[in-house]
Amino acid sequence: MSEVEINVGGRKYAIACNPGEETDVLAASEELNKEAKNMINAIGKVPDVKLLLMAGLMVSGRLKTIEKELLTKNKEILEINTASSTLKNQIQELTNSNHEIQKKEKLDITKPYIDETSVIKILGSILEKLKTLLEKDSADFKENENRNNSSDIKKVETDQKELF
Repeated sequence: MSEVEINVGGRKYAIACNPGEETDVLAASEELNKEAKNMINAIGKVPDVKLLLMAGLMVSGRLKTIEKELLTKNKEILEINTASSTLKNQIQELTNSNHEIQKKEKLDITKPYIDETSVIKILGSILEKLKTLLEKDSADFKENENRNNSSDIKKVETDQKELF
């Protein structure tokens, strides 16, 4: 065991500690001494036991406050980590979705695109061809009708009598 001499409230104390803990014991005693000095300045001379008790309670109170803050910060860190994981997943989903959209757009680019003007021109061309076909059919029909009428007329002009 090692022994360390500390000063609290203007009094010196010899404290035993494990080897290597001397620095930590000295740092802790400095905190206790600060609280003891604050008590003496606020209240005046106080018996050693009461001074050490009150200083210890003040340090312990600060420790509890720090522990609560630490717990709160740990919860906040956990929430931030959860939100971060959620955001990473959403980013991954959006990235995957974006890749799918880009693949689809690449496919769409390879497909021929026909705008409204092109459709109107194509339909106009089809309409003209249909009109031409109708006119030709109409002319053919009239020609056939004329042939039929002229053969009727020829029959009428002949002097031959009908047998029946």
